[in-house]
Amino acid sequence: MGVWGVNVEDSDSFADVYDGFFDIYNNGASPKYASSEVKGSFSEYFEDHEDSNNSWFALAQAQWETKSLEQSVYEKVRSIITSGSDLKLWEELGASKDDIKNRKIALDSFLEEISTERKTKKRRKKPKHDFRVNKLVELVAPDNQKVFTVTEEFSDGKYIHTSALMMWGSGGGSVFYFSKEGTQVSAEWQDSQKLVITTEKGIEFSKKDDSAFFCGDQVEVTYLCE
Repeated sequence: MGVWGVNVEDSDSFADVYDGFFDIYNNGASPKYASSEVKGSFSEYFEDHEDSNNSWFALAQAQWETKSLEQSVYEKVRSIITSGSDLKLWEELGASKDDIKNRKIALDSFLEEISTERKTKKRRKKPKHDFRVNKLVELVAPDNQKVFTVTEEFSDGKYIHTSALMMWGSGGGSVFYFSKEGTQVSAEWQDSQKLVITTEKGIEFSKKDDSAFFCGDQVEVTYLCE
């Protein structure tokens, strides 16, 4: 956990999630789409014991600034702060008593801020990069509780990677990544808990999960090659 101060924004994970949100939002995407993308792209942060809290703080800050703060995100952040779990984490990591005291002040101030709706939405800034996505798959599960998407992502016209997300209403994460532009990908739900993904042969995945899980709902993922 790279931290340089007691304020909620003083960490690498906060900066990466917050900046990632606005990189997408400033390119014209909706706050909802930006949120789902950063949850997937930075899923390791959201799941990591040391980085999870700051990641949720960053997402809440970004959503609050764009007047799109989800109730589930707000409740997650409120629980982290009011339960004292973040202060306990700082204790585990060896923070001084003064730092923990000042961290509590910063957390309480942050929670107070996002508990009141922002008066005006933060204006989009002219993007530093031209970011766009090419959606290859968008498939809603038979139970209508989750959706599987696959997109190719480009920056300034240059291909970055192809990524897949499994998203529920209030969360989810990435399923796979690979870097091969123009690859054909298809998917089919066998039922609400089984998804079959078909790709070309020879794909070298940088991430390839055989399941996706959120709030007790698990999906088994099977891969086939044409």
